[in-house]
Amino acid sequence: MPPVDGAGASAARPRVHGPGSTRRDPLVLLALALVLLVLRVALGMREPVTPAARLRDGLRIEAGQATHWRAPKAALAEARETGKPLLYDFTADWCPPCRVMKQQLFDDREVAADLEQRFVPVRVLDRRRETGRNAPWVDELQQRYRVSAFPTLIVVRADGTAPHRIEGYLGREAVLSELAIAEAEARGALAPADSAR
Repeated sequence: MPPVDGAGASAARPRVHGPGSTRRDPLVLLALALVLLVLRVALGMREPVTPAARLRDGLRIEAGQATHWRAPKAALAEARETGKPLLYDFTADWCPPCRVMKQQLFDDREVAADLEQRFVPVRVLDRRRETGRNAPWVDELQQRYRVSAFPTLIVVRADGTAPHRIEGYLGREAVLSELAIAEAEARGALAPADSAR
């Protein structure tokens, strides 16, 4: 039984909070939160969309990226028009070597500009681990070029012939050297080597 003071009232009194406290007035806080929400919506303030959240049909769209990745159909048309070979980058977000290669090659503005002068780049982003499935075009390209490891770079002529495979990330200079060989093969300057590199 709680102690009773001299007037017969219970000693367990409600706590009085200091001046400026809002704990006693939850309706004030609720009203303030509602006003801020209405202002945010009315003024069109939204959270920025992170590049990782902007996927469309398996093709990542990143603001400010160094390499301008093409969608497969547009890339094929561009390759046929320009005579440039296609460069397919088979990659996945969960793959550490893929992230290193992206940073050292495709995010480097100078390297990206050089690669785009010589190739038509297509990023083929595998999302099976994250979502349980891929876009149909991703699965089709992985099957066509027998891709089972990431990262894998495939360089082909616009007609899809003379594939040159680079599996794994061998380091910046090694990959750039391999890409030079792949470009020469695709343009017919070298006879295509065995694609089991």
